[in-house]
Amino acid sequence: MGGMIIPFVGRPEKTARENLVAFIEHARGLGYFDGQDAIPWQEVTWDLRSKVATRNASRTLVLHFNTWESGGNVKRAERVPLSEPFAETVRALVAVTIPRGKMSAPYRRLMALRAVEKAFRELGRPADITLIDHAVLDKAATLILDNGNDDAGWVAALAQLAEEITGKRLSATPLSWKSPAPPQRNQRRSVRVQEDGGTAVSDKLPHIKCVLDLASVFQSAEGGADAVTTAWFALAMFAPSRVSEILTLPLACETEMGGIYGLSWRPSKGGAPLTKFATNDEWADVGRTAIARLRKLGEPARRAAAWYAEHPKELYLPPGYEHLRGQGVTQHEVYAILGVGEEGFNDYALSRIITPSKQTTHDKARTGGRGWTRLYEFGSLERYVLDHLPKEFPWADRKFGLHAKDALFCVPRHTMRANYAVQANVPDLIDANQIYADMNNLAATIFVRHDLRDPTTGEHWKLTSHQPRHLLNTLAQSKNVSQALIAFWSGRKRVDQNSWYDHVPHEAFIELFVALGDEAPKQITAVGPLADKVADRARMEMITPAEAMRLEVGSVISTRFGLCRHNYALTPCPKDKNCISCGENTFIKGDARHLAEARAQLAIAERAVANCVAAIEQGEPGVENWLRKHQDTKDRWSLVLGLMLDETIKEGTLITLPPPNVSQTKTGLSMRVREAEQAAEAPDELDNMLAIVADA
Repeated sequence: MGGMIIPFVGRPEKTARENLVAFIEHARGLGYFDGQDAIPWQEVTWDLRSKVATRNASRTLVLHFNTWESGGNVKRAERVPLSEPFAETVRALVAVTIPRGKMSAPYRRLMALRAVEKAFRELGRPADITLIDHAVLDKAATLILDNGNDDAGWVAALAQLAEEITGKRLSATPLSWKSPAPPQRNQRRSVRVQEDGGTAVSDKLPHIKCVLDLASVFQSAEGGADAVTTAWFALAMFAPSRVSEILTLPLACETEMGGIYGLSWRPSKGGAPLTKFATNDEWADVGRTAIARLRKLGEPARRAAAWYAEHPKELYLPPGYEHLRGQGVTQHEVYAILGVGEEGFNDYALSRIITPSKQTTHDKARTGGRGWTRLYEFGSLERYVLDHLPKEFPWADRKFGLHAKDALFCVPRHTMRANYAVQANVPDLIDANQIYADMNNLAATIFVRHDLRDPTTGEHWKLTSHQPRHLLNTLAQSKNVSQALIAFWSGRKRVDQNSWYDHVPHEAFIELFVALGDEAPKQITAVGPLADKVADRARMEMITPAEAMRLEVGSVISTRFGLCRHNYALTPCPKDKNCISCGENTFIKGDARHLAEARAQLAIAERAVANCVAAIEQGEPGVENWLRKHQDTKDRWSLVLGLMLDETIKEGTLITLPPPNVSQTKTGLSMRVREAEQAAEAPDELDNMLAIVADA
């Protein structure tokens, strides 16, 4: 779909209706709707997969011009097309998004327009883009957001639509509508905190036991889905790569330089072609094994793919069966042509996919040793196979000109389906959905087949196709590999994209900051008393603030309640298990563990305060001191939570609290108790101090 696209410009002297008519004519004149393989403009469904140069066919490239209610799990027969003439407008507005680069743009635009059409109906108005206003857009946004969050970006597409309609002068009233959905902030995913205190880190990094379990399957896998999935996983762990980059590797992807084994890659997001070398001899062996296994598994399928590349309208016949072209074939010959075992189909199942003829044969050489048997029409067998070739055939990667016959992941049909007979002579191309389903589906995944479970939950493992990439990037970050090298290794065009794959705990950055000095990958900032203490120490000792910060955090350890900066080489902990009342306790802004603990401890303190208040109301004696203690704890955890949720504080900043109003160590309390006993002080005062000791 090349060629220069001339954008439509609305004329100010014309009405919105006149500009709309001209815009629709402009869209219909785009090259996608002319020629032998043109997109059928008036059809309810547009299949763009053969028109757009992309590495993997995507479901978002199949567009259905149906109403909002016709989406989801609605049966095909119950779907309702958009009504005319609004459907004509929708087709035009979608058509102009096709060449813009992002493959999801047409689908997102269509979903936004579906919401607009329903909004018109719910407002009791005819769907007409020239009459669109803020009320319609607000209603459409509400429809989208009522279905959940806007992770798919449909509300954002709605805002883009409003801007384009105004820019092209397609509406009678200019629009200045803004999206009500919260913006997607560009945060480090390792510290993105959810409302409940959770984080996506566990979803991004695979469990090491899961990785080892898959490795054990890789060692023994011989064929079928096990061989494909584990070979893909081995290559995904060889070097950080996207799932599509692995699935579109050519057969000739192996290379060596200076005796070091490597694989040639073609990044899919702007990076230059490169060779990724094995990090050690063991990984070189893993790479060779995975490549060899896929080559052997897909050999018959690629042989058939080579035939279809030259003869796209004729059935591939394996050696020894060429003479059967155009003739009736027996069940035994069908099996041989398809490349399935004798158990592949019974006579009834075979008659449902190809047409039996009225002819029979008694030739045992043709029937596999059987007697009388029916013949099947050759033409119906040919149609069956040709109809089940991959959509993009003979291409495996149209973007880079890779044919299926040269693709590493060209395998026999039904290789990934356990309950289907594998058709060795019918080529298929593994796509990302198949890999994802075999590792993350609810039913028959590779983990279910081998009963591989998470020991902590007892549930079968799940793995996404992107987790190996996140794991390798995080390992590289933890070893302080240069950002330029990580970007190059990962096939990225820009270094700033590295942060999205960085899940190194903040404690590791503090350790690097202390150990590497000015060479550390990032500096550490602080708010609260620690920041003041660092400034004072730098001034008094005549050192830089960075050096003062390294001295303050040099002995930091991680605890359940945050980070402890106390130097245990000097004294033991003065406030055992009373971290919140210690000025040396530190929290990290954006750390989901610290946020979750703050929420949990605040809830505990709030319940304790409520219990104390209830006890006082009931007249129980001696509760006031406990109330003061729990109220102080509640106030300090509330302060922590407020700072953790403060959007003006940058992610990764160290948060510290001021010392408590009454700074009392456990040792000091013990001394006061001893003095009280010796002085025979009042029992009430002694009981109060003992209560404070117990609570501390």
